[in-house]
Amino acid sequence: MTPWLIEAGRWGGLFTAALLATIAIEQLLSLSLRAWLLRRDPLVSSVDETASYQRSLFTAASREVRRIWRGLFAAGGLAGLGLLLHPLCFVPAVGLLLLTLKWELDTWECVAVSPWQVAWRRGWRRSIRRLPMVQVARVHLVERELSRRHGWIAQRWGRPLGSCYLALELHNGRAVKLPRTGLIAGRAEVEQAAQFLRKRQRAAQRERRETLREQQRAARRARRLLPDPRERTLLQRELANLRRVPTPQREVYRIGRWPGQVVDMSPDTGPDTLQISAPGDLSGPVYHGERAHG
Repeated sequence: MTPWLIEAGRWGGLFTAALLATIAIEQLLSLSLRAWLLRRDPLVSSVDETASYQRSLFTAASREVRRIWRGLFAAGGLAGLGLLLHPLCFVPAVGLLLLTLKWELDTWECVAVSPWQVAWRRGWRRSIRRLPMVQVARVHLVERELSRRHGWIAQRWGRPLGSCYLALELHNGRAVKLPRTGLIAGRAEVEQAAQFLRKRQRAAQRERRETLREQQRAARRARRLLPDPRERTLLQRELANLRRVPTPQREVYRIGRWPGQVVDMSPDTGPDTLQISAPGDLSGPVYHGERAHG
């Protein structure tokens, strides 16, 4: 083997190692920062069961991801030159690595699904967009191959390098396209999120049907408690007949004194001076009451 082949192999190996190390460092920093951002400002509540996915580094259909790859290749090449030529080449390599990391965070895309809403974000500086689950009518998982404008790469690896995303059809007729990710590394997570959404929709439909049945049962019970119209008519007739019957004349008696009322008696008519009368003797004083007809 000629010396130049050995030297070329050494250079190729160093450049490959530098590129892999650059990608690993950048992805490690990116994952750590994204996890910190999601913990500080979560898309949905972590109390409920959730499903989520993020845009992967293998989303070749995304223009932002292609820029990330260009930055990683440039930083990896400079790192390789630093290994082969001079350590000062590491300075621009670190600068490019940081710029690539900043670009990835600025264009970062993620989706989270909870039992009550769908939330997504495009870029950590942008606000979180949320959509209530009750507005979602249908869920579609869309897969797209790499565009033909990429030439022979799309013709040969168009399917593996394609992208997938969720499209939500709303009850008002509108559609919402959620952020996409690559088919290679992100299709399983997108499919899991779609299944979670459909499962939640079926549960919500069952809850609505059960609520409707309960309302119907309550209405039937209320109708049973209401009186029969025929019974109500008979009751009204009886009341009318009772009103037409004349009230009988009542006799009212007035007496001078009520029994038990205190009466002033003269000393000679006290209890100890009254003569005891025999049974049936009506010679004693008798009080007569007044009779009146009312």
